[in-house]
This record gives sequence, C-alpha cells and structure tokens, in this order.
Amino acid sequence: MTWGMVAVAGATVVQGVVSSSAAKSAANTQANAAREATAQQAESARQAISAQQDVLNRQLANADEATASQIRTQLDSLNREAAIYKQTLDSQLGVARETSDAQLGLYRPYEEAGQAGQNQLLNYLGIGADKGSEGYGKYATAEFTPEMFKAGVDPGYAFRLSEGLKGIDRQAAARGGLISGNALKAASGYAGEQASQEYNNAFGRYQTMRTNTLDPYQRLQGVGMGAAQGMVGAYGGYGAAANDAYRNYGISTGGSQSAYSNNVSNIQGGRGGMINNALGNYGGQVTGSLTGFGNASAANTMGAGNALAAGQVGSANAINQSISGLSNMYYQNQVLDMLKKKNPNYTVPGTTAGGFT
Repeated sequence: MTWGMVAVAGATVVQGVVSSSAAKSAANTQANAAREATAQQAESARQAISAQQDVLNRQLANADEATASQIRTQLDSLNREAAIYKQTLDSQLGVARETSDAQLGLYRPYEEAGQAGQNQLLNYLGIGADKGSEGYGKYATAEFTPEMFKAGVDPGYAFRLSEGLKGIDRQAAARGGLISGNALKAASGYAGEQASQEYNNAFGRYQTMRTNTLDPYQRLQGVGMGAAQGMVGAYGGYGAAANDAYRNYGISTGGSQSAYSNNVSNIQGGRGGMINNALGNYGGQVTGSLTGFGNASAANTMGAGNALAAGQVGSANAINQSISGLSNMYYQNQVLDMLKKKNPNYTVPGTTAGGFT
C-alpha cells in the first residue's frame, strides 16, 4: 500500500469519526432542546394553573360578596317590614286604648255614684265598713220595736187619746158611774184600740220611710252595677282589639320571617351554584393545562428519544461507511496488486505507474 492510500484511508477514518460525532452532537442538541421545551411547557402550565387559581379565588370572593350583599338587602327589608308592623301594632293598640278610655270615662261617674250608693246602703244595713257614720245600722232589720214605736208616735196621738178618754168620762158621769168598772173597761178598750191603730200607723210610716230611704241607694247600686257591666264590656272590647292586633302582628312578622328565610336559602343556593361553576371551570382549565403539558411533554420525550436514536444510528452509519470505505480501498488495492503482478505495464486509469495521480 502506498502512502497516498494510507493518507486516504486515514482521511476516511477521520471523516467517519467526525460524522459520527456530529450525529451524536446533533442528537444531544435535539434531546436537550426537547428537555428545555418540556421545562418551558411545564412552567407555562404552572403559570396557567396559577392564573386559573387567581380567577377561581376572585370568583369565590365575588360569590361571597354578592351573597353577603343580597343577604344584607334581605335583612334590611325584613327590619323595615318589622318596623312597619310594630308601628301598625302600636297604632292599633293606641286606638283601642283611646276608645276604651273614652268608654270608661263615660261609665266612671255612674260607677262612682253606684259605689257611693252601695256604701251608704251597707252602712244603713249595718254591714258597711264605716261603722262611725251617721245612721249606721238604722235599717239593719225590718222589725218594729216598742222603742221605735215610741220614737215614731204621731204627735196627734196623745191629743186624740186624751179627748177620747174625756168623752168616755163625760158619758160615765152623765150616767152616774164616773169611776165605775164599765167606765174603766171602756176607757181601757178605747186606749188599747187607739194604741193598736197608732202602732199600725207608726209601723207603716216606718216601713215607708225605710223603703223610701233605702230605695235611692239601691237604685244607685243598680246604676253602678250597669256601669260596671259597661266597663267590663269596654275592657273586653280593648282586649279583643288588642288580641286581633297582636294576632295580625304575629301573622305579618311570621310571614316576613318565612319569606326572609326562603330568600336567604335561595341566595345560598345561588352561591353554591356559582361556586360549583367556578370550581368546574377551574377544574376544566387545570385539566386542560395538565393535559396539554402531558401531551407536549410526551411528544418532547418521544422527539428526544427519536433524536438520540437517530444520532446513534447516524453515528453507527458514519462508522460503518468509514469501515466500508476502508474495506473497499483494501480490496481495490489487492486487486491492483494482482493486476500489476500479472501485467507490470498495466496502469489504472487516473493513476501513474507509482500509484494514484
């Protein structure tokens, strides 16, 4: 083998090594680029997820703020309605109280008169509280005692009795029996008859006076009883009106509370829907970001693997081509040597007798 052929062989080997190294370097460059791209895509995915987290936080905060604002509005409405219902209740109670007071004012004089009449009636009957009052117990009983008879004798009774006895005496004197038993008997009978008649008259006068004295107080007592009944009716009317007012107030406030509870429940339900939508959107965006990153990362990994594989193959091909070139040169040189031995004057085209041109 000539030095020219050695040089060519060396150059072929060097070219193969350089080509192999270049193939590996290109493959490594592609693999590094794929890894760098994966890192950048990972950072992009992280930033996208962070941005979605910020959006989610704002959506949740907006949902909470909107819910709180709506609940405050409902509470303000409830308080305003409660104030109106309370004002209505106070107004109704005030009207009922004024009406009752007016009615009681009309009945009170009659009630006081009846009370006064009853007190005096009880004192006359001896069962009242003021035992020191004038006439206390004067008409405690309807019995007519001798003392009451003496106190109630008519002033003309003595005159009539005296004149009657004088008449009997004159009659007896005219008959000659002034102090006879008949005269005494006649006088005694006359006196008893007069006493009996006067007792009946005095008893009648006593009963009339007792009735006439007690009757006005009894009438006043009846007036007071009627006034008391009227006052009871006034109090009952006020109680009924107050009961209706409180019942209506309870119904109204209960309805407001129920409406408030329902509205708050609906607001909370709307908040739950907003939160679910926000979380759903967040989950979808995060899933999309991660899916995109995963797909890109897989593609980059596959590309890096393909690049490395291609580099290995290219390197192997370069080495193989270099080896194949050397082999071809060797066999060509052997063939040339054989030809030269058989025909010393044979010259390969493009060469001189000493080798390649």
